[in-house]
Formats: sequence, C-alpha cells, structure tokens
Amino acid sequence: MNYRKIDTPENFRFGEADKGPGIDCSAQSASVRIAGGHNPDVELSLSRIGPGSFRLRGESARWPEGSGSIAGLGFGENPGSADASESAEEARCVLRDDGGVDLWLDGTRLLKGAGFGLCGQKWMSRFEPDEYTRYYGLGGKNLGFELSGKRTIFWNSDLFAEFDWAEIAESRADPLYASFPVLIGRKARGDGEPPLWWAVVMDAPWPGFVNLGAGEGIFAAGSTPFRRWLYLGARGGAPDLWFFAERDPLPLLRSLQSLQGRMPAPPLWALGHQQCRWGYRSYEDLKRIADEYEARGIPNDGLWLDIDYMDGFRVFTVDPAHFDDTAARVAELKARGYAVVPILDPGLRRDSGYRAYREAKERGALCVGGEGQDYTGFVWPGYAVFPDFATEEGRAFWAEEVAAFCKLGFSGYWIDMNDPSAGSAPLEDMRFKRGELDHEAFHNQYALGMAMATRSGLERARPDSRPFLISRSGYLGMARHAGMWTGDNVSNAKHLAAIVAFSLNLSLSGMPLNGPDVPGFAGDADGALMEAWYKAGFLFPFLRNHNVAGAKDQEPWTRGARTERVVGDYIRSRYKLLPYLYQCWIAQEERGDPVMRPLWLGWPAEEWTSLCGDQFMVGEALLHAPILEPGSKSRVLRLPGCRWFDWCAGAFIDGGATIASEPGRAGTPLYMREGYGIPLLKGRRSANGKDLRIVDLALFVEARPVAEGAEQERYGSLAYMADDGESLAYRRGERSGLILRYAAEGGLLSVEAEGLKNGYGSIRFRILVPEAGGVKKLRVNGRERALKPIRVELAGRKHAFLASATLGSAALPRA
Repeated sequence: MNYRKIDTPENFRFGEADKGPGIDCSAQSASVRIAGGHNPDVELSLSRIGPGSFRLRGESARWPEGSGSIAGLGFGENPGSADASESAEEARCVLRDDGGVDLWLDGTRLLKGAGFGLCGQKWMSRFEPDEYTRYYGLGGKNLGFELSGKRTIFWNSDLFAEFDWAEIAESRADPLYASFPVLIGRKARGDGEPPLWWAVVMDAPWPGFVNLGAGEGIFAAGSTPFRRWLYLGARGGAPDLWFFAERDPLPLLRSLQSLQGRMPAPPLWALGHQQCRWGYRSYEDLKRIADEYEARGIPNDGLWLDIDYMDGFRVFTVDPAHFDDTAARVAELKARGYAVVPILDPGLRRDSGYRAYREAKERGALCVGGEGQDYTGFVWPGYAVFPDFATEEGRAFWAEEVAAFCKLGFSGYWIDMNDPSAGSAPLEDMRFKRGELDHEAFHNQYALGMAMATRSGLERARPDSRPFLISRSGYLGMARHAGMWTGDNVSNAKHLAAIVAFSLNLSLSGMPLNGPDVPGFAGDADGALMEAWYKAGFLFPFLRNHNVAGAKDQEPWTRGARTERVVGDYIRSRYKLLPYLYQCWIAQEERGDPVMRPLWLGWPAEEWTSLCGDQFMVGEALLHAPILEPGSKSRVLRLPGCRWFDWCAGAFIDGGATIASEPGRAGTPLYMREGYGIPLLKGRRSANGKDLRIVDLALFVEARPVAEGAEQERYGSLAYMADDGESLAYRRGERSGLILRYAAEGGLLSVEAEGLKNGYGSIRFRILVPEAGGVKKLRVNGRERALKPIRVELAGRKHAFLASATLGSAALPRA
C-alpha cells in the first residue's frame, strides 16, 4: 500500500453535471443509474432513514460481494429518530442524475454534490468545497483537530513496521492503526445565525480516501490552475454512505454513536489507572508492582502482561516458569483488588505440537494464501498463521479459545498486532473468507472481527460480568465490542502535543473509550516529560502507563521523589473523580454522549471553539486545558462565555475571555462549570477500593448577594447513579440513584433531594460547596443543615469547602 498516493477525480469517470433540481428524498426514496462505460452500470439509491438522516447505497456487478462490511451499522427498531432533534425534520437530501448529493437544512445547503465518479472497482462521491465549513472526525488520523485542506487514506497500519523513525518520532506518520471514516462539518452562517452541523459516515471496509480541499504542491505559478474538491470514496466494495444534518452538534453526535453502537458501561476498574510494560511476564513481576503501589499509597487497578508471559509466544498459553499456578496467582492479585489483563495477538505459532494451531487448521479457520495454502507471516512466535475473522468459523474458533482461557481468572484482554501485522511478509498474499476475498476487502475490519470474537468469548465465560477489551486497531462499530488505546507512541514533546486533538477526533468518530499510553511507549521520558504526560492525560477516557522493552522503567516512582509526588497526585485525582467519570459512561450507554468532547459541543456559536484542539471537556462540567510543553508552568487559554471555578486559583471567574494560567509544577489548568455538580469519592485516595454508594456531591454554585434588577436565583440539578461497577445487574434494576435540584440566593443554598431508585441500596452522600461561592447556609428539603469546613485535595491544590453531614438516599422522597 502506497500511503502517499491518494486517488484524484481526474482519473474517475463522471457523468455530465446535473443542473436540474434533482429528486428530494425527504419523503421518498430515489434512484439513478450511472452509466459504466466499459464496466457494468451502477444503481445508486437514496432513502430517508429518519429525521435528518439519509442513506446512499450503490449496487453493481462491479461489487458482487456488496460493501463487505461487518460493522452492523443501523438504528434498530427506531431508525434514526431516537437521537435526532425536532429540527432535523427540516433536513432535505437531494439525489441528482449524475449521482451527486445535496444536503439542506433551514434553507442552507450544507453539501453541494458534484457527481459520483467511477474508476473500475473504485468509486467516489464528490462535492464542491466550501470555505465556510470546518471539518472534524476521521478517527485514527494523525492530521490535527480541524481538518480543512487535509487528505488521507484509510488503511490500518503498524506504525513501527511501516514508517521510518523520523516520521514516527516527529509524529508525522499517517495512516495509523484505526479507520473511522466519519466526517463532521460545521457550516458557518452570516448575520449572527448559529452554525449548522452535518456528517457523512462512509461504511467502506476497502481502503478508503478523503480529500477536504487539499492542493497539489507540484503546481507552480505557470501551471494549469488547480481545482480543489471535497470528496470521499473507496478502492472497492459497494458504496454505503450515511448523511446527517442538525442545528445542534449534540444530537448529531448522539446519532453517530447510536448508528455504530453505544458503548456498554465498562467495569469500574477499567476507568482507574492501569500499569503495563513490555517485559512484565510473571507473578513475581506483578506482585512487585502491586506491592510498590500499595507501599507508596498510589491507587492502581490494572496489572497488564505483554507477550513475555506466554510459553514460546503461543497465544492462549502461560509459561509455567513464570506462573507456577496461574489461576491461584491471578486469584491472589484479584483478592487484593487488581485486574490482571494479558495481551492476545492473532498470530498463531506454526507448530504441530501447539494445540490451538492444530485446532484452527483442522477447522479451516485460518487465512489462506493465493494458492489456497495457509498464509504465513513473521511475528513474535516466528512463523505464524492467522485466524480468518471474516468467517463465522474463524470467529467461533477464537471465541472458544478466549472462553477457555478465561478460566484462569483474567479480568479482560488487550488485543494487539491486529492491523493486521505480519512482519515483512506481503499482506496482499493474505486472503480472507477461504480465499474468496482479496486482502484489501477485509484488512481494515480485521481488528473488528477479532474484537467481536474476543468479546463473544468473554461473554460466554462470564455471562453476568461486564467484558473489558481494548484494541490497537479498529473500524466503524468497534465501540460495541472494545475500546482502543491510540497505539505505539513516543515519549517526546511532539507526541505529547498531538494527544488532545487525536483523542478528540476519535471520540467524535464513535470511539469513546480511547487514550494514549503515558508517558509514551518508545523512548525514555525524563521527570518533566512524565509529569507533563500525566497531567495532560489524567482525565482521558483511558489511562495506562506502558513502555517498550529495553527502555528505562517508568512506573511513577522511577524519576525521583518530586516527580512521584506530582504523578501520584494526578493518579489520586483521577480516582477522586471516578464517580463523575462513571456518570459520563452512563450517559454514553444511555444516550451516546461523548465522554471526552471538544469545546464547540457546549458552545457551538462561539467561533473560536471551532479551532480549539488543545482544550477539552469531560462531560458537561469539567474543562481541562493541559500544558502540552514539558517543563512549562503556564499557558494561555480561552474560556467559553459562562462562569467557571478556577481550580488553580480557588475562585470563581468570568469566561468569554483569553486568560493566562500559571499553575506551576504541581497544578494544571482545570475548571468546573458554575452551577454544575461533580460527584467525588471521599477523602484522599491511596488505594483502589471504591464504593460508589459513598460519595461527596460537590456543587459549584455561587450565592452572592443579589443586585437590584439581577436574576434572583441560580438554578441547577445533579443526578447521580451508583451500582456495583462489575456486573450486568444494573440492567436488572440493581442500581440506586438520586437527584438534587438546587437554587442559590444570597448566602442560602436550597436543595430539593429526591430518590430515583434504590436497587443497589442507599447512597450515603454529603453536599459540598466551595467557600469561595459565598454559601453560608444549606437547606435540604426544607430543613436547615449544618455545614462544617473541610479541605478538598485535587490536581495539585487544596481548597476550602463546606460540607453537610452524611445523608442517605433511601430516606429521601421518591421522584
């Protein structure tokens, strides 16, 4: 695959431009036939799926296997209407005779089609570029936050196998590990009108391509004038495009997530800190790490094993030299609160004495080469063969192996090398579906098939437990099955600078559980770099410390006492915020809300947010503007136009302005949205124990004296849910919840507290308010409650709060 050659419309055949009105598909379906020249014709059909959502599909003898997608996109029994807003009803989609598609909302054309192009098996949907639109998404692409003028291909790649070191170290390599062809557009309007939002999802497993108005550098002043286009397409497979239009970005993102599948609530331990390295191989290694975390009072949930735990790198084996009794040793660590998470690679050692290899071969579950023989590549076991996840038999074989392996007590798995990676062996020789499919037809879905099979095995082994699975590579629909870490990165400032934009676009594209390895995988982070990575990453959806074999150890205590204090504080801060993070995951499962989100999601009309890719929100209430330069103790940032509690300063401040934050070595620019509540674990977190039924509900409210003519009250509400964080019992009603509705006036905070459900027992909670807000008195359900001063420690600062006595949700009136 040549990553530097991206298809151009100059080599595609387009029909004569259609200047007529086209067929409006708002209330009906429409189809057109695109003449094929020397190849078969193409039938394009456009249909309305629901409010503001449309689907364009193509059929032709060119693509006898259809699109070949196993992503399972769709809205189930309630197509498109559950997440769309009422405004989406006004959206129109028009199909033209030349195959071009126009998308409209509120009389504004969001996309202007410029024809449908063909080049053999390849196809392309083309549009006129628009200088008033900004672009986001394309999850897995290393192109920055806003994507205007960029072009790329979708081809899941093994970074260290495919690129030279300069491209890797400078964070210039693309494509990387994942392919999420989700394009989001923000269409600006004049006269003070808020922007409109649209999206296109391209379900194209074959190598895809996107061009967002990129130029051609070889064109000089005397060259033919270059024509820019916006287009997307694929090098094979039948076209399958989904179009969306909305006035507001939140219902748009909810629709995009629901289309691919909302992520089921992960186990609570997976939201904590994870410790891994290439080199952990034995019970002694894991016990040593667990002992160190406990001795230093730093919480940690996951102990991860890389490839060295296996017997001769044979997947689904454990070297008895490293674990004398694997099940017993894993149980010992689990009893101390640790999840043990081993790696699984798809490459099976080609060894007749290896049971899993014999089983896969006998069942015809392996990928084959061009002559029908087993395809062989070169990975950690040496000569290796690969399960064919394009077939039911291949996925069933793998699921059965996973289910059997679970008997050793492992809590989850991380699946790696599933791009797929086969060393120096040419990937085009690897064929799928018993040789019927070219490699390109399934390559980008290989990791998805592996994730589907691995999750199936986990569910079979533990039907009442929440499966946990994290993958290096992925494709559309992955969130139903697994999260992703962002792949092999480098411990340097270039990679640190890119992490926010990269993870934001993955989140926008339908992969909510993602995050980079901290403080970088390859290379050696010094103390300042380690601190910067942890401060930047402590609120990402996924937080794991992982590094390469041969590098220096990089556990939190390996860079001196001062760095240990800083890193340890941010790990503790994550644990203190776990109840809030958990509410974000409930919202993801129930509504498809992104956990990590760009500022434009909350403030779409503020133009500057459309280019802000180095700050982010976690849920609705927390804004983080991390310092992405190692050693720097300050940065300039901008806050959206509302009031904020500045955690560094310990004071409420006005937003809507550019400010300088100077948090020093210990702090980070962290802001709580005024009027919102944030649930916290009580006290200073020094171990991984966590009971969501014991919680502090911190309300960031101000109760200043009311000026004449000013608004008389400040209102807010906070809903909080708690369950066991481990099982699926919450789906059977074993979850407790409460809601606080509050108003601040003068020095009084009035709270109406109601119970929502009590399926997991009473929630014992305190109400906290920052002293800086001016609250002097608390009234709960009409009764005065005493407040006592406490200190809350988080993110390098301790601030004065007032706390109520502990209350119980079981005694509250029912909502």
